Amino acid sequence: MSPLSLRTRLLVWLLLALAVLLVPLWVLTVREAQATARSALERALLARLGFLAATLNVSPQSLSQVTNDFGGVGFLLTPGGTPVWTDQADNRLPEGVYEALREGRTFRRLVEGRLWVAQPSEQGGFGVAVPLEEVAELPARFFRLYLSVGLVLLLLAWLVGAAGLSRSLRPVRSLARELSLRGPGFLEPLPTPPLPELRPAVESLNRLMEALSLAFERLREQEQAAKRFAYGASHELRNPLAALKGYLEVLQRRPGEPRALEGATREARRMEALLGGLLTLARLEGRGQAQAEPLDLAAFLRERYGMRVEGEATVTAEPALLELALDNLRHNAEKHGGLPLEARLEAEGGGVWLYLDDRGPGFPEALLPRVFEPFVKGDGSGTGLGLALVEAVARVHGGRVTARNRPEGGARVGIWFPA
Repeated sequence: MSPLSLRTRLLVWLLLALAVLLVPLWVLTVREAQATARSALERALLARLGFLAATLNVSPQSLSQVTNDFGGVGFLLTPGGTPVWTDQADNRLPEGVYEALREGRTFRRLVEGRLWVAQPSEQGGFGVAVPLEEVAELPARFFRLYLSVGLVLLLLAWLVGAAGLSRSLRPVRSLARELSLRGPGFLEPLPTPPLPELRPAVESLNRLMEALSLAFERLREQEQAAKRFAYGASHELRNPLAALKGYLEVLQRRPGEPRALEGATREARRMEALLGGLLTLARLEGRGQAQAEPLDLAAFLRERYGMRVEGEATVTAEPALLELALDNLRHNAEKHGGLPLEARLEAEGGGVWLYLDDRGPGFPEALLPRVFEPFVKGDGSGTGLGLALVEAVARVHGGRVTARNRPEGGARVGIWFPA
């Protein structure tokens, strides 16, 4: 059995609510109608009895005229207190009648389904007892009325509610249709619906699609980066392998050739450095967040590298990874004649920028946008992995990097660490 639709469930609950409201309304209506009918009957009986008293013509025959109109039985009290009834049925007066009439008070009371109304007179008193059969039938009458009218109202409520709910749920159907027509890669934001209750769901879907879009974009970027990395690694390894092969061929022909031995050793060391850098970069790419700890950055730079540091700051960093990044920056500066390095610490955005300035020739302007990519080299020497390792270290710390040339000469590399 398929589950009920949202519209059907809402309609069922609406009809149940209407039915629940009709029950107390029926009870209140019946009570009010019974009270009103009884009060009206009392007033009518008192008016007729008052009229009889005013005509001074109170007799069983005149009371019979009243009972013929209203039903029931009439009675007269003689001065001795004996009741004279308008019919010969087995009747008896309820308690309190004698006392009320003797004291000159009107008597009104509902006893065993009959309304007793009596008033005093000079002879003793007189009254009538009228059955309330019609008043007692009011609940059944109103039940039938409410049942017939209620069914019509429920039917109308069903039709109006179905039409209203269909119109109100139109944005939901539009949203479902919009989603069904979208392909797997279509992650554009959904339009804001006019239904306020639907907006949180659409906003959540838009946030999810935005996150998925960013994730897919990162995956595409990572895929492109992996392709570039594989191409660069194969290209970088090809040159030393070719050179090493050439030197080994020379050594085959002329064993012990000093220049061939020196060249083979140099290329082997170059390959060792390249493979070591590749392995380190791969480990950084595959690991999660750094095992960071609070670190006095200025003291660390002075003690490990003897740098002149401007400013003081404590950052959250993993000392071994920070040392790896600084060693690569120092090696680059040393290779290009840019030592000594000078450091400056600047707080920004809940973290600290570590700026390292060298005294070398700076970066080629054309390479500045790509200096942190693997295998990017300005002069063709080295592995081209130093700054890529610096960027990877910053990334695992949740930081970022920047590079530019200083107007006064030299390069400036910045690493942002969380404080």
